[in-house]
Amino acid sequence: MKRLGLVITALSITASLLAGCDVSKNKTPLLFGTLEDELVALSYEQYVEKIEDKDNFLVFSTPNSPCTCWTSFRDSILMPYRKANNLIVYTVHFSEFFDDDNAKRDSYGLDFISSSQTLGLFKDGVIKENRPYNSTHKIWGSKDSFATYMKELIVFPTIIDINLTKLTNLYAQDSSFTVIYYDDETESTYLRENFLESYARENAATMNNLYLLDTDVDGIKLKSGVYDENQWQGFKDTYGLSALNNATLGYGTGFVPTAQYVEPNGIDTNGSIIKAQSVYLNDVLTISANPAVYEVTESFYSQERENSLSYLTDFVGDPILVAKEVPAADVDIDGANVTWKHEKAALYHDPLIRAFLDYSLPLATSVLE
Repeated sequence: MKRLGLVITALSITASLLAGCDVSKNKTPLLFGTLEDELVALSYEQYVEKIEDKDNFLVFSTPNSPCTCWTSFRDSILMPYRKANNLIVYTVHFSEFFDDDNAKRDSYGLDFISSSQTLGLFKDGVIKENRPYNSTHKIWGSKDSFATYMKELIVFPTIIDINLTKLTNLYAQDSSFTVIYYDDETESTYLRENFLESYARENAATMNNLYLLDTDVDGIKLKSGVYDENQWQGFKDTYGLSALNNATLGYGTGFVPTAQYVEPNGIDTNGSIIKAQSVYLNDVLTISANPAVYEVTESFYSQERENSLSYLTDFVGDPILVAKEVPAADVDIDGANVTWKHEKAALYHDPLIRAFLDYSLPLATSVLE
């Protein structure tokens, strides 16, 4: 009997350990983060859109008029916590939950109170935590208590938006990093909303930081709010997106989205410090002799570049897209512009960028603040 008791005890301990290893399953991963030090105010329509998109997000309904219960908590507890963990935190003002006729709108489970705030946490568009302000509860008045409370609820984001200043900081230090350059065009939107969100959900508890840089901003694509082609080309040349200073891994004049794994030396921003690179979509298609078939005539994934892409060493799939035949049904035509439908091209590009991230992220050591 004693032996049986020992076996049962051992099994219980093992079960407890396994449960402990899987504790993050009950948490809500906040997939995308930012280094920007601000809260994001949502209109009611934007709030509903996030719910309908089945997003994971942290939101506060805020009171109808300023009160110290909100402003003191916001400034002394929430904002330092947000900054320390790269969180995107949303707010919805009390008045947004009423229409033009002053009728209450559906809050989807989030309490809204005229005199104080409510914390809401949504997972896959469904509210998981709804906690109205209570003056006697210490999470609203103590940094440590709030951090302990949140630790049981969320997994911190590891896909972090940065700006040009932060990118410069990455190159100035000696820690390796992975960055994806993106813009507002359809290729980047498809990557973010489909592959990256899915990848983050799968790897939220274990992945190292992946940095994202929006290029549709002043200093990169824009000069005083206006597109500047020369400035944009200079940026792509400087940071190795193009082939000018990155002959092996650069792709033509440079395109986005482009992902890079970089081991900085504190001096250079291109060339040999870029150890791996991936370009998502941006293939050139040309009609073939058979009008029912198009051919990929230009792609980052070419025969010439294959041996330079270390993340493809054990790749199972199609590592070369140049010369691939594409059925006419998989192509969009707009005048003289021919593009591979994103959902069709993604069947080939998603495994390639997955291989890039699986290779590069475990090597990335940088943690920006």
